[in-house]
Amino acid sequence: MRPCYHYAPTANWLSDPNGLVWLDGEWHMFYQYNPFGEEWGHMSWGHAVSPDLAHWQELPVALAEADQTMIFSGSAVIDHNGTAGFGVNAMVAVYTGARTDRLHQFQCLASSTDRGRNFVKFAGNPVLDRQMADFRDPSVFWHEPSGQWIMVVVLSDENRALLYGSPDLTHWTELSEISRDGAPGHLWECPFLVELSIDGTRDTRWLFKVDVLSGAPGSGALYRIGQFDGMGFKPESGWLVADHGDEFYAAIGWPEPRDAKGRPTWIGWMGNHAVQKHLPLQGWRGAMSLPRRLSLRKEAGELRLVQEIEPSCAIRFTPPESPITMGEGCRPLPAGSLLELSGAERWQFTLTDDFGRNLAGTLENGRLTVTRTDPVTPQLNRTSAMRVAIDAPVRIWLDTGSIEVIASNGADSLTLQHRLAGEAWALRGEGVLSVRYFDANA
Repeated sequence: MRPCYHYAPTANWLSDPNGLVWLDGEWHMFYQYNPFGEEWGHMSWGHAVSPDLAHWQELPVALAEADQTMIFSGSAVIDHNGTAGFGVNAMVAVYTGARTDRLHQFQCLASSTDRGRNFVKFAGNPVLDRQMADFRDPSVFWHEPSGQWIMVVVLSDENRALLYGSPDLTHWTELSEISRDGAPGHLWECPFLVELSIDGTRDTRWLFKVDVLSGAPGSGALYRIGQFDGMGFKPESGWLVADHGDEFYAAIGWPEPRDAKGRPTWIGWMGNHAVQKHLPLQGWRGAMSLPRRLSLRKEAGELRLVQEIEPSCAIRFTPPESPITMGEGCRPLPAGSLLELSGAERWQFTLTDDFGRNLAGTLENGRLTVTRTDPVTPQLNRTSAMRVAIDAPVRIWLDTGSIEVIASNGADSLTLQHRLAGEAWALRGEGVLSVRYFDANA
């Protein structure tokens, strides 16, 4: 049941992506990891690297729990000018130290001068401490116009974020607050602030994303669009939903390097804490989404987030078959497939296996509904829905254990786990279908 083309650890628990950074031709992905088992606990930073965001190599644990302090989520930067005193071009991890008694969280540094293979925790930790139990997940980047490092970090239980500035990563000054301002749900985590280009223009805006652990729509990933001047974030939109499924959580990005269109990349954990504990033990638990390139698009006078699956992942699929018109028949599918449904204002599909599990999708009146049914693990039963543009194809990235739906030319997405047994998948439906198959050698 391991994924064909999504990243998953060889063993043990994986969750939030952390410390996404690029250096010397390698994309680094750190992540929340339990070195001792596939249940949540003993949080440390796992580590994987890739030359192209499509092929990943798992490396040893980068930052391990020690002295009754877990290594919670955070970010990483390349300190090109050596501002922190760790050396020119040092890789610096900025993470939350979380006491195992869950009564104290604070922000810490660790540095590496050997391309992230070995880290040394800063002797002056913590570098930021409010003496709180819920103060976590620092997202740090260099802001050239104001000449400083910026940190976005959440006061989780208060549903708000704080912005800090620093000349050297070790001394931080509070700048401003991003308030809840009507955001649904409770308990903020994993903030991310990034400047994005607006398609078809030379303009940019800033996106602020935060994940809400419970009570928010979709996966809990909410975002606002606005402006950032080095001191504060000024929203120009209401709260919007980044993914309408149940399992696209804690997404953060590689702010650099960007592609030819000026787009950064982000990735999310295809899981959530409400359902992961119900999955059967199999030696490993948790997988990442495919990386997605990010931009903004103006539609009906409003800006929306646009997500495109990383092209280096797309080219790992065979050329598309000639489109077929689906009927009442049953079409077998391999575990790794890319489906494209189009050509009808209404269509439906059902993926089934021999254990009674199914994923059923219906497009009707511009609304896509996906229902996950699992009689073996009923805690996974879920119906997700989103509005989509009916004049654009719907692409379904189907893998062992997951489904990622990208619609409306990237303006709508829906991500879900599933437990269909790959050998028995079958597709039924109607509408025009094109299928591409995953090529593991590509």
